Amino acid sequence: MDESSSRAAILHDLIARLHGPAGTGEALRDISQACESARVAGLGSDIEAMAALDGATADLDPILRESALAYVSGDLGRYSRILDMLDNVLDLAPLDGINQIYWSMQRQLFLMRMDMTSVPDFVAGRVLPFYERFLTQISLRLGLAPAARPVGKPATGRVVMVTNQFLSDQHQPSRDLLTQVVRLQRELGRTVLALNTNMMPDRYHSPFIPPFAAAVEERLSGDQTIRFGNDTVRLLSSTAPGITAGKLNGFFSAVEEFDPDLVIAFGGSVIVADLLVATRPLLCIPTTSGQTISLADIVLDYGGRTVPPGDGRLARSWRPFRLGMALRQDDDVASRAEFGAADDAFLYVVVGNRLDTEVDTAFIALLEQVLDAVPHGEVLFAGPVDTLPKRLADSRHAARFRCLGHVERIGALLRLCDVFLNPRRTGGGGSAAHALASGLPILAFDSGDVASIAGPGFLVSDDDAFIERSVALAAQPVLLSRSREDARSRFAAVKREESDPNQLPVYMDEAVDLYRLRS
Repeated sequence: MDESSSRAAILHDLIARLHGPAGTGEALRDISQACESARVAGLGSDIEAMAALDGATADLDPILRESALAYVSGDLGRYSRILDMLDNVLDLAPLDGINQIYWSMQRQLFLMRMDMTSVPDFVAGRVLPFYERFLTQISLRLGLAPAARPVGKPATGRVVMVTNQFLSDQHQPSRDLLTQVVRLQRELGRTVLALNTNMMPDRYHSPFIPPFAAAVEERLSGDQTIRFGNDTVRLLSSTAPGITAGKLNGFFSAVEEFDPDLVIAFGGSVIVADLLVATRPLLCIPTTSGQTISLADIVLDYGGRTVPPGDGRLARSWRPFRLGMALRQDDDVASRAEFGAADDAFLYVVVGNRLDTEVDTAFIALLEQVLDAVPHGEVLFAGPVDTLPKRLADSRHAARFRCLGHVERIGALLRLCDVFLNPRRTGGGGSAAHALASGLPILAFDSGDVASIAGPGFLVSDDDAFIERSVALAAQPVLLSRSREDARSRFAAVKREESDPNQLPVYMDEAVDLYRLRS
């Protein structure tokens, strides 16, 4: 089948899927897979194909239609239309449906599936204002009225840290939260209460493509004490589904009783924290790179030094910072045989918790070109997978690709490898830090968390440079040895940036002062 016929078949299948069932998670996932095939085939840049898709889906549910066509094309203009539709019914539509659409959209932005040049100010100009209007509706419709802390009230030395999702100390953002709490307690002498709010949707409430539902750790419910190393963290959690008055008021009552001097939103779009912005000083610590959605007076950077564009709220609230990461301690020694790798192979490794999505067709093609030029090369994939093994099995280098699943002894694995390869993605900062700590050279594109951690010396500009550098590291032992030393030096530099004991308390005090000025 020639390329034209193949594209026509993919388009026909996608149209048929969109006109089929869309009322179950399985049906939505099938439609999403058809959209992914169309995206990979390049239909999004085919004017005639997109016009045909537009015309053939004109009578479908508008959320289904616009989100699916946005998936194929990456056009943020279609997300803008979805936000316009939601604005028209913001006071009537179910809150959980709006929330699920919002987070599904955010997920696509996080996965770098959208063309940010199609609407350059989309995050600051569209998403942030919509998020603020959404929170206003939550407050109005649920009758929320959290008690304000009087200005001038004596300090208590207490801090509340709020997150949308806490899973376990093996989940990097959750582990990072525990690290920040422990630092506040141990280094700054603060008493901290952490709130695990689970405000992201845990089920599908709309036909948005692709659908998103967050994991919830059911065993974390109520008031608990979590042990982290030699320290303990008080964690108050709710696993109740949805956005309800009872759930939100429960958290507000806990905050009022605890009476913190400051609320810290850990991550972006932390609904419970942002609903408290009028009642308490609020600071935001992001868990990933990029523009962070938050109503806080101060929003710290993940690790960069670039001010958000423009002069709006995101630019005014931004402050330079580097998130301190807690790496899993792993001093074990392992052999390559334990991971099914040959002793004489040049080992590339890809690490992540979303490999099914992040290792897409384009990245597999890139890896194939690397292996074409490195006959003794192998690629290991460390992280939970479902669909990736089947796609790798279709590769001409299937025998040299190996999925390891979740690797408990990640440090031991990384010390056996030669190069850490990073796909185009936002996340992965924790795995990059582990790689540098192991003296493992990184190869990444200039965007996302890994780029922030790795620094300019390990970044490439395009696919050709990625292949060239990957091959050179395998062919030149001196270059590889020097790159290993550079990795260790970069890790030391990152740790120095993290360890400034004076940086965070200054920002915390500033947040309190800014609250006093606007109250």
